[in-house]
Amino acid sequence: MSSTSFALRLLGGIAAVAPMLSSPRLAAAEEVRLPVTRDTWFSNVGNEADCNTGGAAKLKLKSIQEMSLVDADLAPLKGRVVNKATVHLRKSGDERLYRVTVSTFASQWVEGSAPTYQPQPGSSCHNWQQYPDVPWAYPGSALCSVMLAQGGTLWSMADATSPDTEGWQHIAVDPRVVAARIAGISYGFLLFDDTGSEWTRDGDQFQWRHFPNRFVFSREAGEENAPYFTVELGTPDTQPPAVPTGLAAETEDLPAGDAWVSWTTPEDGGAAGTIGFSVEANGKPVARHQVPAAGPPGQPVRMHLRDLGLPPGARAELSVRALDGAGNVGEPAALRFAVSAHTPPELPESGPQPFADGGPLPRLGQAEVAVIDALDKVAPATGKLVPPQPAEYLSANHLWNAREKRVRLFAARNEFATFQVVIHGPAEQVLPSLTCAGMPSAGITVSRLQTVQSKSGPLPDPVVPLGEGLEVAAGEWRSVLCELYVPREAATGEHDGTLTLTSAGKRLDLTVELHVWDLALPDSLSFLPEMNCYGLPANERGYYRLAQEHRTVLNRLPYSQSGDLHDGCVPARAGEALDWTSWDARFGPYLDGSAFADLPRGAVPVECFYLPLHENWPSPMDGNYNGDYWADRAFPPSYRQAFVDMARQYAEHFEAKGWHDTLFQGFLNNKVNFKERGWSRGSSPWLLDEPANWQDYWALRFFGLAFHEGVRAAGSTTKMAYRCDVSRPEWERNSLEGLLDYYVVGGSAFRKYRRLVLDRKEQFGSVVVDYGTTNAIGESNLQPVGWCLDSWTLGSDGVLPWQTIGNADSWKQADQLSLFYPGDTVGQADPIPSIRLKAYRRGEEDIEYLTLLTQVLGEPRWAVGQAVRDALNVAAQAGGTGFAGGEDA
Repeated sequence: MSSTSFALRLLGGIAAVAPMLSSPRLAAAEEVRLPVTRDTWFSNVGNEADCNTGGAAKLKLKSIQEMSLVDADLAPLKGRVVNKATVHLRKSGDERLYRVTVSTFASQWVEGSAPTYQPQPGSSCHNWQQYPDVPWAYPGSALCSVMLAQGGTLWSMADATSPDTEGWQHIAVDPRVVAARIAGISYGFLLFDDTGSEWTRDGDQFQWRHFPNRFVFSREAGEENAPYFTVELGTPDTQPPAVPTGLAAETEDLPAGDAWVSWTTPEDGGAAGTIGFSVEANGKPVARHQVPAAGPPGQPVRMHLRDLGLPPGARAELSVRALDGAGNVGEPAALRFAVSAHTPPELPESGPQPFADGGPLPRLGQAEVAVIDALDKVAPATGKLVPPQPAEYLSANHLWNAREKRVRLFAARNEFATFQVVIHGPAEQVLPSLTCAGMPSAGITVSRLQTVQSKSGPLPDPVVPLGEGLEVAAGEWRSVLCELYVPREAATGEHDGTLTLTSAGKRLDLTVELHVWDLALPDSLSFLPEMNCYGLPANERGYYRLAQEHRTVLNRLPYSQSGDLHDGCVPARAGEALDWTSWDARFGPYLDGSAFADLPRGAVPVECFYLPLHENWPSPMDGNYNGDYWADRAFPPSYRQAFVDMARQYAEHFEAKGWHDTLFQGFLNNKVNFKERGWSRGSSPWLLDEPANWQDYWALRFFGLAFHEGVRAAGSTTKMAYRCDVSRPEWERNSLEGLLDYYVVGGSAFRKYRRLVLDRKEQFGSVVVDYGTTNAIGESNLQPVGWCLDSWTLGSDGVLPWQTIGNADSWKQADQLSLFYPGDTVGQADPIPSIRLKAYRRGEEDIEYLTLLTQVLGEPRWAVGQAVRDALNVAAQAGGTGFAGGEDA
């Protein structure tokens, strides 16, 4: 089966092609030629995204960076069935077209007249329907919201013919794409270069051509060069579709002014077929990008009605008409209803206020002592605080009153209460001791914050055992971290404690007051701080345990960019079967939770776990991959079947073991750009992690279909999840809809395309995780907390720092990625946590409070999230990942 026919049959927006292709034809079909009447191209690169090119003599197709939009007068086609359509483009330059998508377009547009990249008020560009202030769809939207499966659009792809002697290439267009323009539910034809980046190979030498510039002539180049369409017409059709049935509205848990409206696609009275709908609300057309395309007759249609500017609970009168591909308009179905009146709730009153007027700092001998937040950072040489705080912060803050020598803590059961004790030297062999009534000593730890060298000088990050005491030189600032775990059986109310500091015969006692709330945080996480990593030292169990103790989940990728499997990360082969004995002994304790039974959260299994399935296993690329850009025609059937069978065997085994709490992730991480170091240095010919070109998304679809086929064959109730890490969700189209279970989206992209991502989450039930990186050691340790809060309130289900495991050098030089330090470097058997790892614990604990609040208030999550954002004035700032070795990081 060709890739083109596969797309037409399976992609959601094109699923109804078959009825069109089988429409009856005239005995002698009529072909008409339609010249392009307006055209432009769009760039989303830098400042070019605000520029118009409507007067250029060329059009440009350059993968996700640049694409073209054309239109033709299709009025003469009204009342006729479209049997076949082709767009004809004349090459203008050295680069030819290979595979091209033609998409409908869900917005009016202004061609403009700029001959090259120029901002032109009132004209269309990538960022604006009309520059500089009319968005394509909704505030913050860009071009992608009205094309390529978004905004109710349809698309089809086809391989262009080779250029003829005059440079002409011809691309088949799905008749429904043309019919949509006839029906008035499209305003043009988007032309997109599907192939994008190209490569060549000579032995182990690899050359990658990144986004070649593919030019074709525009209509401004003259009639002899201008693009045109040819359309083969079939039978006349003047019969409109029937009235849509089952029109209904629901508003539960939606934001004020919104509604879900549903109806059923009706039969068409003629041969063209129902293709779309015209919707009016209170007598005004609903924006085209909100209206879904039609499915097959009898298929439900669901529309999220929003952005109408209606007051909460306002009445709406809705009419829905069906349209067919010949331009016939059916009679309306009508509905009266009230839109949602749901507004964000009032949050509970603020809690205890910070102390004021703390007075002088108490002393331990000659040393001053202060208590600050556990996540504050103190530069040892200067006492400078990160983040900056006023001078009085050391004597009075949300935890501490120096005059009263009092530390005040609040915590739920199953939560850690923490604080930091700062000692301004000199002081010798400082030994802290913390006790608290009703709190087991096993749950109380006092550790030392060790420094690492950074650009700002030495700064604390690793949290190491205290040892024989803390030495503080004169004028130096050193810290100890106090952590108090509140067990589930702790009594609600006040618990009195004491922090005793001794040094050279001197003693200082600080009162510690712990108030335990009448609630407990759950053992299972409702929000996932996923600690991603690409390898672990031999003592891997210590890393898994440390992550679980800090309310995070460690997830280790079991293969490399070269396609090599890490030792022991796949079961042994026993003929055609798998021998799971060693694998189960190693990983089973993480999957049944027994490895964590003695930790605060108990025997809770890891929340997610990478599977080794990827492009180089179970079948190798070598000997199977034929060099094609399109995955569905790049391998023999045996390669795909082996992938299906292995997914099935994993699902069957996990079902037999009863491992039902972990999300087992089928994930393809590898990137073609690693081949730039040599063909054998990377196993993937696509960007499977952070895909860019359409061929990359198509490959992910190929593997996702195979993965789910195997899982379905197992009949397992185990949570087998197909995962993709996507930094460009706007270019995904509908390729992964119904396949993508664990949707990891780059932080800046998640925020920019939040509506798109959350719409997919709502429709398909995906877990959405927000990925990025942790603060550098010279930056505020509140970043992980803020990231968790920001991400949860925006609608994500977790955060994922892309790398978290340090090495021996991380002890010598500040390492932004080292959330876990190797313990053997400092004589410890187990890994050492960073204070930043503890910040993720704080963030996750805060999210559990918010999750409980949604339950107590009976509010949907978005409402509490918006209320929190309003109260805290949350605003995120995107940063880099600190990695320069990959295509997108």
